[in-house]
This record gives sequence, C-alpha cells and structure tokens, in this order.
Amino acid sequence: MVLTLLVTVPPPPRPGGIHASVAGILADESRYVREAIWNRLKQATYTNNAGQLASLGVAGPQVATLDSQAMALGYGERSLAPSTPGLAFWTRAYGAWADFDGNRNAFSAERDLGGFLSGVDARIGGTWRAGLAGGFAKSDISVDAQLSQADVESVNLAGFAGGTVGPFSVRTGGAWAFQEIDTTRVTAAPGFFERETASYDADTGQIFGEAAYPMPMGSAAIEPFAGLAFVRVETDSFKEREIGLTALESRGIDFDVGYSTLGLRAASTMHWNGAVVTPHVSAAWMHAFGDVTPDAALVFSSAGVGFVVTGVPLAENSLLVEAGLDLNLSPTATLGVSYSGQLASDLVDNAVKGRFTWLF
Repeated sequence: MVLTLLVTVPPPPRPGGIHASVAGILADESRYVREAIWNRLKQATYTNNAGQLASLGVAGPQVATLDSQAMALGYGERSLAPSTPGLAFWTRAYGAWADFDGNRNAFSAERDLGGFLSGVDARIGGTWRAGLAGGFAKSDISVDAQLSQADVESVNLAGFAGGTVGPFSVRTGGAWAFQEIDTTRVTAAPGFFERETASYDADTGQIFGEAAYPMPMGSAAIEPFAGLAFVRVETDSFKEREIGLTALESRGIDFDVGYSTLGLRAASTMHWNGAVVTPHVSAAWMHAFGDVTPDAALVFSSAGVGFVVTGVPLAENSLLVEAGLDLNLSPTATLGVSYSGQLASDLVDNAVKGRFTWLF
C-alpha cells in the first residue's frame, strides 16, 4: 500500500503590494486629523463651563486667543482649560508608529507618522463655532519582506463646526489631503537584481461627525460618545521608472472605508501642592466597515500582463485608548503628556503626545 500525502502551499504574495498597502494605511492614518478636530471642538465646548465639565476640554490642542490678554492662553485658577472668546488659534502636533500584520495575500507593513494641524475658529452663534484648519504630515511605510518602502508627504485642509443641541455636544467636519508618494521596490534573486521606483500623487478625503452626552459625576465628568467617518483614497496613474522585467504600472488605486466609534471619556480637575492637575482617560470601540482590504490592479510594463495585488488589511475591530495628565505648574507654565493607541489582533498603533507652555 502506498500512501500519498498532498500538501498545498499557497503562493507568496504578488509583487507591488506596497502600492496597495499605502492606500489602506493612508485611510487608516486619516484618524489623526479628525481626532485633532474633534479634540478642538470638545475643548471649545467645555472651556466656558463651570465645575468638572471644564476638565473634559483640557486634552485639546494648544490654543492662543485674540482678546484683552493679547494672545494669552487664558488658563484660569480652577481649570487648565483656556477661555474661548470670539476668535481662537490652535495647533496640535502628533506622531505615531504602527505595525500592520499581513496574511497569506500580503506581507506585514510598518509605518512611522509625524505631523501637525493648525486652525482658527470663531463663534457663529450661541454655543456653535466653525473654523478652518491646515497642516502637514509625513509617513514612512515599509514592507521589509518585499524590500519595499514608500515615503508620503501630505498637505491637509479641513473645515469643521460644532456646538450643543440640547444636552448633546455635536462635532462635524470634513478634510482633504493632497499627497505625494515616492516608492522603492527591490526584486532580488540569484543572478538577478532590479530596483524600481515610482512617484505619484494621491488624495484622501473624509467626512466625519461625533455626538456626545457630557455628565458631571461627583468630582469628575464623563462623556459617552459615538462617531462616524467615511474615508476615500484615490491615487493617480503611475509607472515605475526603471525599465526591467519587474517594472509595474497602474491606472490608479481607489479605496473606500467607513469607521464607527463608540466609547467613553472621563476627566477630573484637582489641586495638588498648589498646582492644578487634570487626569483624563478615554476608551472606544472602533469598527471599520466596507472593504477593509485594499487592492491594486497592476501590469508588468515589459510584458503587458496584468494582475491584482492586495495590501495589508485594516483592523475590522479595534480598541482606541488614551490616557494623559495635564499639570498647571504656575500661573505662566503648563505641562501635558498623554498616550494614545489603536489596539487590535492584527494592528498596534501607538502615539505619545507632549506639551509645554510658558507665558512671558
């Protein structure tokens, strides 16, 4: 008797996966722009509140205002939250690093991100404010298993508005990113080596909204919230520059994904050794819906043979966490530090934020 054992080994992921992975990662990192805007609108809503509700606005961006104090930050004796007059200028810097797990169709990817968003907003009636924001970000994306990497530079523009509707806080906005992408791929085998590069443009658009219900609770304040966001990434057509057997071209890549979030924020303001201290925490479940796996239709330039390659999948369900501490060191100096992360079985994205302000 002869026994035959058949083992099926899946083929390795196809070349050019960096192009598909970039589209998905750009959609994923759009979160940092909308979170900066949500934080600013949260800050603007609660800073004029008395009591513990004001502590919910402390973790927002750095604010300067045009008022009788001439660009003062306006930290009061009872809270770290700045006052919010008719016109306010703000800025928020962010930086993060992430690991995206691959699967049988795509190799794992890593991403380092750094950027900032600055804006101006004004009161438009009652509790509502509206404004504009702009910023810049740089991403370094690598797929080491395929000797591929991409450098992305993004210019962000956004508009936003927020206020209160009855007991609810409402925050809305839209943003558009103009991006330049430079990719490098290496194909190597015994007796064979090719290095392919490409440069092309992309656009990432998103609309988003969030509703929250703030409540004082003893010496603290909490805010259950729910949000929605829709993101679309489009790239121009491109052709890798090197003429070789593995050079690729594409008519462009389109990728759409939606995000829902449901969570809870909490903060409290207290006095310690003459300083004002505000700890704050947040936790939320984020669900990505639609097509969470980006793909790209590519063609070998030398042979005209086409195929479809997939990129690293986005996390369908993940936990968003943030914890921080803001400290009023003196009437002229404030210090803040916080950690935020996106945690999933196939994705870990970490960010650390710090802020120091000295008025003189």
